[in-house]
Amino acid sequence: MVHKNMPDKLTAAALVHRLQPFGADAHLALAVSGGGDSMGLLALAAEAQKLDYAPRFSVLTVDHKLRPEAAAEAAQVAAVCRALGLPHTVLSADEKRSKTGIQQHARTLRYRLMAIWCAEHKAQALVVAHHQDDQAETVLMRMARGSGVKGLGGMAPRQKIHTDAGPLLLLRPFLTDAGDALKTVAAEAGLPINHDPSNDDTRFERVRWRRLLPKLEAEGLDAATLAELAANMRQAQAALDKKLTGWLEGYADWHEYGVLCLPRTPFEALPHAHQHRLLGRFVQYFGQHAHPLKRRKSERVLHNMTNTPHGGAVLGGTQVRWRSDVIFMGREAAACPSPLWLHDANGVWDKRFSFTSNGEVANLHLAALGQAGVQEMRNRGVVFDKKIPAVYLAALPGLFSGADLIDCPVLMKTPGNMTDFSISGVYSGSFYCDIFEQA
Repeated sequence: MVHKNMPDKLTAAALVHRLQPFGADAHLALAVSGGGDSMGLLALAAEAQKLDYAPRFSVLTVDHKLRPEAAAEAAQVAAVCRALGLPHTVLSADEKRSKTGIQQHARTLRYRLMAIWCAEHKAQALVVAHHQDDQAETVLMRMARGSGVKGLGGMAPRQKIHTDAGPLLLLRPFLTDAGDALKTVAAEAGLPINHDPSNDDTRFERVRWRRLLPKLEAEGLDAATLAELAANMRQAQAALDKKLTGWLEGYADWHEYGVLCLPRTPFEALPHAHQHRLLGRFVQYFGQHAHPLKRRKSERVLHNMTNTPHGGAVLGGTQVRWRSDVIFMGREAAACPSPLWLHDANGVWDKRFSFTSNGEVANLHLAALGQAGVQEMRNRGVVFDKKIPAVYLAALPGLFSGADLIDCPVLMKTPGNMTDFSISGVYSGSFYCDIFEQA
């Protein structure tokens, strides 16, 4: 529970304490944009480096290529890091900017680039400077969307997210600190602060809610109260997720095609809130969305499922299908990612399949099989598993050389195709725990 007016003093020692269990043997990355909050994090980390029990820190700044000033701002952060004795890396956007959903696209890009860096440099987690005001804004936005318990839990202090480049663990040690606390630390340390004009742009939903916070506070609904609500909701959600994880371990089955199969009778016996959570979470996972599914959308699907023996729906990149005895959830082929060129011998495709190769992959790429690929595999004599609805076949990973389909490695090998490339689903071990933790 968050206690108003009782935050820990923001010191280097307090930061290290909040980052436990990561200690002196850990390597953590810091997300530092140059704004007041992240520069406060940088100041604390620089002091923490003097403590023999602190983790080793590396600083990352992402240049999204959205503003001409961004390169100079990243260079300024680099200069400050040199003066403080902290290693710094600038990660530059490697794809075209989106014309819509700019902030969401930037977030996805940012975390993907930092996930790549963390994996390559063996950083166990990424520390971000989200604070109490950020949490309050998040809760308000989710209230407006009609979110349930999970959505109202806001941002978690520790969250594993899955990017196109693999998993990334986020640490948020400042969620109980007032919005100006980190800025004060940066100012007292004499660090320069950059101002991003998008933080004042009312075209963005978060900015509009930020403008409303003072008015809400005047009526008694301040950031600390909203943060306390979020903490209480996370406790309630954690208890529910523990039950759902146990249910999935007992009833769910992952097909090798990357499709979740749930027995219909036990699913329909679950409380309605549990059904919403399961459906919403897996739609969020397959569709690769930052935010949970809106309740009214899941309500419509669950209603149809209850009243029809057979049917289906497409929900944000996810194909949901049901038969008399089984409910299926999997990827929509049209929502699969752009071709992934295989510069490395190991990796993850579409968050669903990990691949390994013992041969030359430099001129090959992975992409969704597509309807044409499904037909070609049939022409080669491949018989697909009829227990799985045909709608999921086009979303299987195909191995291509240019426009030529070499193979679909998930399927049985056909004569003459390469045999030193393999793919397997990522659904193993602690997957069910992870899938709820990252939501």
